[in-house]
Amino acid sequence: MNNVLRLAKNDHGRDFVVGDIHFKTIDLHKGLYALGFDKEVDRVIAVGDLIDRGPGVLDGLKLLGEPWFYTVQGNHEWMLIDAYRRDSQARYSSHGAGWWSTIADDSKATIIAKLESLPVVIEIESLRGIVGVVHADVPTGMAWRDFVGSLDNPQIEEIALWGRERIIKHYREGVKGVWRICVGHTWIPSPLRLGNVLALDCTGGGDGPLAIYCVQEDSIYVDGRPVSLDAVELVTDQLQKLEHTVTSLSKTVHENKLIESQGLSVEAETLIKQAQSTWLPLMAEIGESQKFVNALHGVSLLTGDRKTAKFEELKARYAGTQLGDLLNRLSSF
Repeated sequence: MNNVLRLAKNDHGRDFVVGDIHFKTIDLHKGLYALGFDKEVDRVIAVGDLIDRGPGVLDGLKLLGEPWFYTVQGNHEWMLIDAYRRDSQARYSSHGAGWWSTIADDSKATIIAKLESLPVVIEIESLRGIVGVVHADVPTGMAWRDFVGSLDNPQIEEIALWGRERIIKHYREGVKGVWRICVGHTWIPSPLRLGNVLALDCTGGGDGPLAIYCVQEDSIYVDGRPVSLDAVELVTDQLQKLEHTVTSLSKTVHENKLIESQGLSVEAETLIKQAQSTWLPLMAEIGESQKFVNALHGVSLLTGDRKTAKFEELKARYAGTQLGDLLNRLSSF
């Protein structure tokens, strides 16, 4: 296994980092199509766990041969490799690996060799800095360079493939020495940003669209739409850039630098439009969430059959959404 794969900056297209695929290839292609993916210039980088659980076995394995597709090794790849190396003839079907028994014996060694060759870490060069991709986690308090340089340490490699502490405990301090880090492995109901760490496994191999992060846009998408958490971060960044641009514009105008002023004026106008386009849909989501909270509070004030009826009404209204899933969990208590 090569520990690190480094990808040069993509000067002609975009880079999409996708959460745990688990053979959900239809959802992968659907998500990429919604974002206008162009295999001639764009690249897809997966956070590992390409295999197991999902239905698209052959299409998933074919991805390993596509020139635009890259992936790190996940714990599911590691488990299959480990089982095969222990006994290549043994029947292995753990953790959603029933597909392995459908593979011809003379093809298994080739697949294992390909999975073994996958790196633990991928580094993507970008205009804003390095984007690191690792399956599970980086040890808390460890800088990125120290982490990458320590992957030969079995304990560090174990955290890279199996760690969950950062996501479970919601550590927000991030990782020093890198711009962004994309991870999967730990299921979360929607993509999560913890400092500069982006958690992308919002399906765990189950139903639902995959989370896809666009490096060049610094945005996380689900079903082709930016997720609200990312929109909050994005609009904050845009306003900070706008403040810096306006300050520079004021200085150049004062110094009668007309050409520089014109360029900064155009840049400021563009940032204003970007911030507005990000903020407006976010406001709509906030408004809908507030309506939900108000309705739930109203139900809590009721009693008996009336309370039950109103709660069922809420569940029907939000069926098929994350809020609906929350109501279903609440009703089980």
